[in-house]
Amino acid sequence: MIYIKKQLGFYFSEVQLGDTYNVGTTLEDYDNGTFLLLNDDQIAFHEANPDATPLEVWNMEIPSSPEPEPAPEPDTLTIARQQKLQEIADQDKFSEKFFVMITQGGIEIANVELWANSALRTSLLGSTLPAEASDGKKTTTLWSTTTPSQPLEVPIDWAKKNLLTLEIYAKRTYDLMQTNRNATLAATTVEEIQAIDAKADYPHFLTFELNLDLGV
Repeated sequence: MIYIKKQLGFYFSEVQLGDTYNVGTTLEDYDNGTFLLLNDDQIAFHEANPDATPLEVWNMEIPSSPEPEPAPEPDTLTIARQQKLQEIADQDKFSEKFFVMITQGGIEIANVELWANSALRTSLLGSTLPAEASDGKKTTTLWSTTTPSQPLEVPIDWAKKNLLTLEIYAKRTYDLMQTNRNATLAATTVEEIQAIDAKADYPHFLTFELNLDLGV
């Protein structure tokens, strides 16, 4: 025999509960804390639906979940704004590079693409390069953006000077990116958004010369 009780859920008993227990016959009795005995149909429903709640078994019905409402389609202004923000992000990512032209005997022997993000620039200028210099090192290692990345040994003084120049370049590109983002977010029409040129005014990529004959 299977009973349901508000505080216990399902209660299994080998014998029918006697007068010692409060046994009822209605959901009002159930709400008042009494036991309700399930009939054969309700027991069969419970066995077929083991995850059903006591009240679902008593009513022999599992309410269907409401169909989720479809998300509203974005309007043309929202679409234009999202596209422009992505265009701005792509342009900012594209700007994250600089080049080192390696020369020897007056001839360019290699041209390497590199980048150093804000955290790396801060670390190099603020702690790594001074620590390496204090340790007696004359050069430091930069890494190319190629896959696999290639090491490039450069003089520490050369790195300090050119990283400062790179910092100015990075600040200019960051300011352009934020200015374009703010303009896109503030625009109230598709035409205003389309008029924003995500590529305008970006500085040319920096190219630093590394003269192996001079070590600078």
